[in-house]
Amino acid sequence: MSPFKVLSLLPLLLVLVMLVAFPIGQMIWMSFGNVRLTAGELIWDSAGLANYERMLGDETFRISLWNSLVFIFFTVVITVVLGIALALAADRLVRGQKLVQNVLLWPAIVAPVVISVAWLLILSPQVGLVNKILRSLGASPQSWLGDPFGAMASVVVIDVWHWTPIVFLLIYTALRSLDPSVLEAARIDGANYVATVRYIVLPLLTPAILGAVAIRVLMGVKVFDEMYLLTFGGPGTATTVISIYLRSVFFESFQYGFGSALSVTVVVLVLVALLVALAVRSLIRGVRRA
Repeated sequence: MSPFKVLSLLPLLLVLVMLVAFPIGQMIWMSFGNVRLTAGELIWDSAGLANYERMLGDETFRISLWNSLVFIFFTVVITVVLGIALALAADRLVRGQKLVQNVLLWPAIVAPVVISVAWLLILSPQVGLVNKILRSLGASPQSWLGDPFGAMASVVVIDVWHWTPIVFLLIYTALRSLDPSVLEAARIDGANYVATVRYIVLPLLTPAILGAVAIRVLMGVKVFDEMYLLTFGGPGTATTVISIYLRSVFFESFQYGFGSALSVTVVVLVLVALLVALAVRSLIRGVRRA
């Protein structure tokens, strides 16, 4: 690389250092100390591995990590399956594809606050649309966000409704970019639609599907707005995911060192998950080329 190109990249590298490397470095540094704010000044006292040892014995952290894993698993699986199904269905339409795309995409552009307020009204025990339907059918109304299982199920459904359009768009774009000659060759060879999708379309869509999975996993890790506005992490700790717990540690308990240790651990877990996903993607590509 020429010296000019290196110099031209320096501003970008400086921005990355300021926005990424410096905050992460400070977070790691804080995780090894007892940190407190005194008269607007950050005071750091060495604590060694005490924050990490405390984390291993912290029951609330284990609960929040488990809740995050449950939330991520169900939202990722459901949104990816629905996204693929909707993309395949939209691709078969002869007319109205643009209209279908616009209708399917509108939930993804609505602000989380608006979505939260709307769903709070829909799920309201007294005036909610869902309970009105149940009453009309002779069933008892439910407190959807007041029950541990119902609260987690509700936030999963809302997240799926909100973000399935993004997965649909990714898969649909990849589907429309497939080589038509490959699909035509399968049709000429006598393959029906199901066989074509199973043995040709889905394997070709694997990179897009893995990309959608990676995006949804990252979104699941950082989910906060809707979860907090809908349940505040409750009832109890039923929907206390890692982001809500971190907020509590940092901004309610002001335990900056302990919160930094939790944050470092979460970052490491996410990086490991991404590396595994990249390894799987490379393995699939290698098998396909072979």
